[in-house]
Amino acid sequence: MPQIKYIKNKDIDFILWDKCISRAQNGDVFGYSWYLDAVYIEWDALIIDDYKAVFPVPVKKIAGIKIIEKPIFLSKLNLYISQNLNVEITSDFFKPLAGKLYSFYSDNKNLTVYSSKLIEKYSYRIDLISPYKSFQKTYSGFFKEQLEIAKKNKLFYNTGILPNGFVLLASVVNKLNKKKQNKLRVLSSLALRKNKGEIFGAFNEKNRLIAAVLFIRSHYKTNIIVAYSSKEAQNKKALYGLIDHYLKIHSEKAITLDFFGLNLMPVEFYKGLGAKQYPYYKIKKSFFF
Repeated sequence: MPQIKYIKNKDIDFILWDKCISRAQNGDVFGYSWYLDAVYIEWDALIIDDYKAVFPVPVKKIAGIKIIEKPIFLSKLNLYISQNLNVEITSDFFKPLAGKLYSFYSDNKNLTVYSSKLIEKYSYRIDLISPYKSFQKTYSGFFKEQLEIAKKNKLFYNTGILPNGFVLLASVVNKLNKKKQNKLRVLSSLALRKNKGEIFGAFNEKNRLIAAVLFIRSHYKTNIIVAYSSKEAQNKKALYGLIDHYLKIHSEKAITLDFFGLNLMPVEFYKGLGAKQYPYYKIKKSFFF
């Protein structure tokens, strides 16, 4: 049987942790220690068999009760396995979390056994290996109409947006408080410094930034972490043009683009691109066990 330990942040071996994430078949950017440090001041962990598998545990106290909750800018909490382990790992996996409440999203269907009830949701992803012209041919009539609106409004798109500009747009559009602004600034700055991230922006004809998206790459996947869009950008269909521009630049690459962080768009947006639906799960326990 696998040995499962609950380990405080100060005792985590981050080298072994990141090695597990890098080797995990389901590895993604959300598991790396630098990402978790950026979005959460202190996080603990479940460690299985000397870092053969790991699970981040962001804990906070509310009225003296410990709660595991998805922090802002951390889309999912997953169990990352670097080696094959006994399948019975799921039977005792959350025992070290007894006495804690939790609510988070995960790709790991096995973790749904710990949820009060099964809540299945859906997001979308698209493989970028095809040439850009192939994407254009498969765009739906709806998507083409939105692109035409963006074109008529003389929008243009660019990468290389600096974190401060991105955070300023976020603070105006979503009214982020100072704490969340700082987290977004640290996260986007780290991603750019590590050459893992890009910030794409949409500009109006007056050269004003009206929409922007943070992309971060890992494990042959690019995750949309978060997107901000002003009312002007929404009226002018800026995000349609921005994503089309991203596909134009990154087509013919062995990368899968995950739209999880771009959840403000209608279903017709994803289907119009030819993106494929995939399930994820809300894992929630609202009482002690």
